Amino acid sequence: MITVAERVLIDTSAWVDFFRGVDPVREAVRSLVLNDAALRCGPVELELRHGLRRHDVGEVVRVWYGLQLLPTDELDFTSAGDLLRDLREGGFSIPSMDALIATLALRHQVPLLAVDRHFDAVPGLQRYPVAG
Repeated sequence: MITVAERVLIDTSAWVDFFRGVDPVREAVRSLVLNDAALRCGPVELELRHGLRRHDVGEVVRVWYGLQLLPTDELDFTSAGDLLRDLREGGFSIPSMDALIATLALRHQVPLLAVDRHFDAVPGLQRYPVAG
């Protein structure tokens, strides 16, 4: 059995590439899902559902609810707000929801698979590498 430490939180940007069939991200997400190493979280679900066309919901839900959930706690919102402030003071800006996603990855000490480069500005965030 794979432990949480061996799992990867997948960001919305990577899920979009997965469902659109964009490699190499599609293959990386596919491999993580098949190896029971993909993690989901509420903030990513919110972003996915916001962007889904109604006729795509079934396909996404079939994949989504088979994954282990990283719970979001009150502390995560506090930490995300602090992260946003610290980044802003350092001259960087990222979307609020992405700060929350990064905070979850940091708290659970798991790498994040994301296409968005602004995650590179988050100190201590481990990025899951995609070959390609």
